[in-house]
Amino acid sequence: MTMTYSTDAGPPGVPLVSMSMPVSTGRFPDRVVRAFFHGLLPEGDVRRILAYDLGIDPSDDIGLLAALGGDCAGALLVQPAFGPVPVGSVLEDLLIDDAEVGRRLLDLPVHPLGVDQRIRVSLAGVQPKLLLCRRPDGRWLLPSLRYASTHILKPAHRDLPDSVANEAFCVNLAAAAGLPAAHTTTGTFAGFDVLVSERYDRRVQENGDVVRVHQEDACQALSVLTVIPERKYEEFGGPSLSEIAGQLDRWSGAAGKGALLGQVAFSCLVGNADMHGKNVSFLHDGKGTVALAPLYDVMSTAYYTAIGRQIDPTPGLFVNAKRHIDQVTLNDLVDEAEHWGMRPRNARSLLSELLERLPDAVDETARNLPKTPGALVDLVKDRVERMRSQRRTP
Repeated sequence: MTMTYSTDAGPPGVPLVSMSMPVSTGRFPDRVVRAFFHGLLPEGDVRRILAYDLGIDPSDDIGLLAALGGDCAGALLVQPAFGPVPVGSVLEDLLIDDAEVGRRLLDLPVHPLGVDQRIRVSLAGVQPKLLLCRRPDGRWLLPSLRYASTHILKPAHRDLPDSVANEAFCVNLAAAAGLPAAHTTTGTFAGFDVLVSERYDRRVQENGDVVRVHQEDACQALSVLTVIPERKYEEFGGPSLSEIAGQLDRWSGAAGKGALLGQVAFSCLVGNADMHGKNVSFLHDGKGTVALAPLYDVMSTAYYTAIGRQIDPTPGLFVNAKRHIDQVTLNDLVDEAEHWGMRPRNARSLLSELLERLPDAVDETARNLPKTPGALVDLVKDRVERMRSQRRTP
């Protein structure tokens, strides 16, 4: 798999498709290109089921992209070179009601992502999800080339109780504490709660047209091929925080590293050990500047340990070389930021401000989301207070 930019792609050096492939006249090799485009596709059983249904070899990245690439993460449309690109269906033909949304959620085990004879979409990850487009008036649409998906609906995890309430609480807590986070709510379809996350790589205009915003995750940006899904974890050869910070240093500057520190600290505070290379992403402006994407896919994995579930406490991205999420201290966060080139005083100030905002934010978020388990709220409060106390430790 190789890639070459056309002559009108833009000025040289702009990271148009990926930071790993800035615009140039050369041909990018398989090692770089495959890591990016493979990263647009789903993983695990979702990929295998879709490949079987489409009659495509599961290892055929190009074949799967040709079939599913009309709606990917970011702004790309991946389509066969031959023939005209279809515009999409008429709006009235795509409208569905809540009952149909519920039916499609129940069908996810056999129709991952909602893919069927009409709907062709792609999104990385292994957990069941349904991709839909939401009109400004709140009505749901099946996604098409014209009306790209704007929302991700995620049902409860079959092995993790309270997963919808857990993720809703954590993502909304991040927003309440002043961190950019994906706008996330919950909904009830077919009698069960579902996480409803607004895609940060889409903008819906007043007339209902959907504008795609380009993005990539850290594995794509650093050319980490995730054919083996565990490669997204640093423990198994995935990206490190220093490498992610290096990309921000090159394309975003000091503000980007500060945003990264906020996300890392928040994940440690809520006990999220599943922050890995595909759960950290970058937004492109098309002109050469890149920003850290809002926080997403964050939940307290420590909550499950607390209620007796076997959950690996190894952070997906190590913090100052610590291998247990509960062992990360305030000083570890400061030292980690210093490895990136941040001044310790600036890092400590940023963390102190976050710790000041969090207690009130926890109470506010718990009030707004009454289905949040009390044990989860108490656990996060304890973790926040523990790190707040470390500010007073010499």
